[in-house]
Amino acid sequence: MRVREIMRRSCAVTAMAALVMHHVGPMLNIRAAEPANESGVTGQRTQQKGKKDYIVKFKTKAEMKQSTKTYEESTEINQNGEDKLEENKLVSLELSGKEAEQLETNQNVEFVEEDKEVSACGEKYFAGKDKKKHKKVEKRHKKNESKVEWNVQMIHAENKAKKSNNKVKIAILDSGVDWGNDIDLAYQTSLVPGEEEMTQMFMDGSGHGSSVASLIAAKDNGEGITGINPNAEIYSYRVLGDGNKAPISRVVEAIYMAINHKVNIINMSFGISEYSETLEKAVQDAADAGILVVAAAGNTGSEGVQYPAAYDEVMAVGAVDKDGSVEQYSAKGEELDLVAPGELVRTTGFIGSEEVVSGTSLAAPQVAAAASLIMEKNLNASPEFVRGLLNETANLYGESDAYGSGLLDAEYALAQYDNYSKNYTKINTQNGVEVKVNKRKVETFEDTGCVAGSWTEGAHKKMVEEEYYCVRAGVRFPDLKEKQPTIDYEGKSWNLNLGSNTSDDKYLFYGHKFNPCWHGYYTTNYVKAVLYATYIAEAVYKYNTIARTESSFEYEYAQRMQQSVEHLYDKSQEGWNYILYDLKKNNSKAKKQSNSNGFKRAVIWGMAIHSATDVYAHSTRTRSGDIIHPSTGIKNGADDKEYIKERYDDAATVARRMMLRYSEKKELRVTDLEVPGNYTRNYELNKYSDYMKEVGNEVHYTFDYSNSHGTK
Repeated sequence: MRVREIMRRSCAVTAMAALVMHHVGPMLNIRAAEPANESGVTGQRTQQKGKKDYIVKFKTKAEMKQSTKTYEESTEINQNGEDKLEENKLVSLELSGKEAEQLETNQNVEFVEEDKEVSACGEKYFAGKDKKKHKKVEKRHKKNESKVEWNVQMIHAENKAKKSNNKVKIAILDSGVDWGNDIDLAYQTSLVPGEEEMTQMFMDGSGHGSSVASLIAAKDNGEGITGINPNAEIYSYRVLGDGNKAPISRVVEAIYMAINHKVNIINMSFGISEYSETLEKAVQDAADAGILVVAAAGNTGSEGVQYPAAYDEVMAVGAVDKDGSVEQYSAKGEELDLVAPGELVRTTGFIGSEEVVSGTSLAAPQVAAAASLIMEKNLNASPEFVRGLLNETANLYGESDAYGSGLLDAEYALAQYDNYSKNYTKINTQNGVEVKVNKRKVETFEDTGCVAGSWTEGAHKKMVEEEYYCVRAGVRFPDLKEKQPTIDYEGKSWNLNLGSNTSDDKYLFYGHKFNPCWHGYYTTNYVKAVLYATYIAEAVYKYNTIARTESSFEYEYAQRMQQSVEHLYDKSQEGWNYILYDLKKNNSKAKKQSNSNGFKRAVIWGMAIHSATDVYAHSTRTRSGDIIHPSTGIKNGADDKEYIKERYDDAATVARRMMLRYSEKKELRVTDLEVPGNYTRNYELNKYSDYMKEVGNEVHYTFDYSNSHGTK
């Protein structure tokens, strides 16, 4: 088999009529992967009537800066961005159609294009267009009895990760990744407006990004799934808002940030049907920087491969099921590189749970993970080399427009590495590298053991749907900074008033200094605050009223907490409806979710979990004093998970205990809130012993600075 030079496809593309998404579980696309999400992007500002956001590429920075004085600059990227658009003479402006046309004729402008949205999905390219398919031979399993997930067995990736000093950096541009949920993160940020201070433990708004990351690098620790390469370093960029959408400008900013962070691989499990010159240029710059770009082909079936997967520089990935057959929804086209399992794949879920999800979004990260195993052998390996090796060693038993170069085979690629490397040069790629055709038996399954749904930690009891996504909505809600947010869903707008517009201390939930009871701040007894929040949740669930909230202790913030929750009932439950419809927009599984007492219970428990974990950010100290929020950024601050990582490890343990209590419908105990072992390393918890004693729990709390994080 020979590697042929990739023929560059035409840039001109006819826009697809509609984004068809097959969504079983959370998935992402440059436009929302979920039909319910297609109405907008979380955090998007109100736009002037008759105007849209346009990306403008200027020839000089001076002209670009002048344009921002003439036209209003859009605010699709929050302050966590690194101004990479500006460095590349790009700016997103709010323009009328006439203004856009005028700029197009400006001699100082290279191009103007609408700043359209992307949504979760993926796919693209193949090295050996001349590969011939062969007859499929199966090794059929009646049931997956192995501890190894069926998808990992199908691509022969089990036990391929070895400890290596060569750390491959993989950038995941997605909905974010929750920290401390069985995935170690080297870097994490959100570019979504209004989320500058979002807690890093619950960064992922939909669960999609965490699912993607877990397939790559979930830890091999006997809990949950194990990723294909736990040694990989994950760089997470939250670009998709809670509506699972993002404007191209935000995606491009993240790509340039990833280039600046010198990552080796970029994974994008989202797509858009229309060509974008801005996005293509960013992808080309990433490839020129030596980065392998992998994307989901898309869930658009016969309508073709989406962008960015359809660009020449991007490796496009489609999805197969447990039979090794391409899914009907998986995008077809000549741009396709490979296929990988994407139907009912088990992934890491929310706080100690597992989630079974489907789509090309889940196939792409498995290719990225396999690529990282190859790169560990040589961090200087070019994207063309890795891509060529994966494509040439794939198992092609179907038509190339549906299977690309075939089914990913990590084991065969690694086995052929030495031979391929020895014969590979940039000169002979036009003539080819001889690779023995892969005709291995395809591991297929009658019963994979995976069905759509979630499982709790430990016993893996099936959880009801709301125990996953409704709690997630609650755990992020207290960090909502907007005082009067609006959500658009199915042609209706839902408004919420979270406080006065003139005084910060009138916030109802946001801010650890204004509302210490909702943010684990030691100016109040944070143990009582967490317990009391769960008491409110149970009163609402059992009695449909907050008035019957009971507790065995007096708490100074009890009335304030009740009033905050009561506010959600005002104006025909305006607050609860806002949370519900934001959730429906964010997660396709929530379409049938009602504003029930069970829903409210889940949300309030989520708020309680938020408060319990915030203790480890807002109520910690070192020898030199409190760990606080710095005036700029988060480095060495309360929300910097890299600063004394033990804080976040301990917080994750408490969160898992609480999630288990919630799912089993059992009362939260004081002991569930104990720091693991009543011992902390390299930090202290302010007033921990005193607050535990106030609720009748005498603890012997100790701490040490053996690794000397005694000063900041």
